[in-house]
Amino acid sequence: MMGKRAQQKRAAKRAKQAKQRKAAAARNKSVSEPLAAELPQLTSMTDILFGPLATPWGDFTDTYATVDDAVAAAEEAGGVLSCFSYDDSGEYERSLRRSADGWRYEVALYPRDRLRELMMTSWLDADDRDQAVEQLRHALAAYVPEDLRRPDLEVVQRPSTSEVPRIGWAQSLPVAGLRTWEDVRLAEKELPLFALAPLSDGPGDNMCLVLPQETFALFREHGLAARECAGCGAPVTDRHPHWPGVLVSVENESGPGCDRSRLGGKSLQWIGHVLDSAQARPAGKLTGKEQKIPCQHCDVHVTEQHPDWPGVWAEAGGYCSPVCAVPGSGRDDGQEYDMVDCVYPHIPAGVDSPAAAAIAAAAIAAAKKGGYFFQPRLPDFM
Repeated sequence: MMGKRAQQKRAAKRAKQAKQRKAAAARNKSVSEPLAAELPQLTSMTDILFGPLATPWGDFTDTYATVDDAVAAAEEAGGVLSCFSYDDSGEYERSLRRSADGWRYEVALYPRDRLRELMMTSWLDADDRDQAVEQLRHALAAYVPEDLRRPDLEVVQRPSTSEVPRIGWAQSLPVAGLRTWEDVRLAEKELPLFALAPLSDGPGDNMCLVLPQETFALFREHGLAARECAGCGAPVTDRHPHWPGVLVSVENESGPGCDRSRLGGKSLQWIGHVLDSAQARPAGKLTGKEQKIPCQHCDVHVTEQHPDWPGVWAEAGGYCSPVCAVPGSGRDDGQEYDMVDCVYPHIPAGVDSPAAAAIAAAAIAAAKKGGYFFQPRLPDFM
C-alpha cells in the first residue's frame, strides 16, 4: 500500500495540476473571446456561401468595373492604384501606374518564406540600411537564372506598411487597348514574371525549409551579412526590433527558438539559434531554485536564470520558452506581408523596468499599435 506521506504528495501534485489547468483555461478564454468578437459576422446567405472565397483582387475588380474606372481612380490618387493579394503561387501586387509614356499595368512578385526571411534579416543586420536596399535589389536580380532574365523584368522597391522595405520582381504592360479585366488577365498571362513564382519560395521542393548555401553566398557577394543558424539553417539576425542582442528568425512563431530543439526527443524546452555548430548542445535544465516571476502579459512564471537564455526572461516550467503570447489585431494581406515576425519577449510583473523589460514593453506597445497578430502557442506534436 502507498504510505501516508506518498499519498499526501500525490494529492498535492494533483491539486497543483488542477489549478494550472484552471488558470490555463481562464487565460485561453480571456484571449479567445475578445478575438472572436472582432471577427466579421456573416449576415447573409451570400456572405455565408461566398464570403470565405472572396479575394482582394476580386474585391478590387468589383469596385472598379472596368480598367478605365481604375485608371480614373488612380489619377485621383496621384498616379498609382495598387492591390496586394496572394495565392498558392506567390505574393503579388497589381498596380495601375502613370509613367512617362502613359498608363501601365504592373505585376510585382515578392519573395516569401525562407527567401523573404533572408532578405529581412540581411536588411536588419545592415549598418547602412539605405545601401542595403540597393544591395538586396542587385542580389535579387542575380538570383534569377540567366535563362529567365528579361530586359523589362525589374527588381523594384515599392511602398511598405512598415520600416521593412518591400522589394520584389516586377513587369508591366501598357494599358492602352485594355478595356475589361478579362483583357488584362489574357495579356498578363504572357508576362515572363510568372515563371519566377517557384523561385519566390526558394529553390527546390517547397517542403524543404532550408535555403542552399549558394543563396547565402550570393547575398554575401553583394555585401550583405546573410547569416544562418548552424543548428536549423534559418536566416537569423541579432538586430530584431523585439529581440536586440538575441539571434532571431523572422518568419515563424518560434522567433529566437531553434528548430533543432525538436530533434532527438520530445522535450518542450526551446534552445537558441547558434552561428557555429560547435556551440550546439542539448537543452539545459533548470535546478528548480531559480526565482519565478509571473509574466505581466501571458501570466506564466518566468526566470532570467535559464541556462539556455542568459539575460532573457524564459518560462520557468517544463515548456521553457522565451516567447510571450501577446494579443494584437489582424491586418490585410499587404500590411501582414511587411511585418517583422509576431513574437515578443516575456515582461515580468513587478520588475522595476530593467533594460530588457523596457525594450520588450516598447516593442509590444509598437506592435499592438501596428496591428500584429495574436500568437497562440502551438501544441507539441513531436
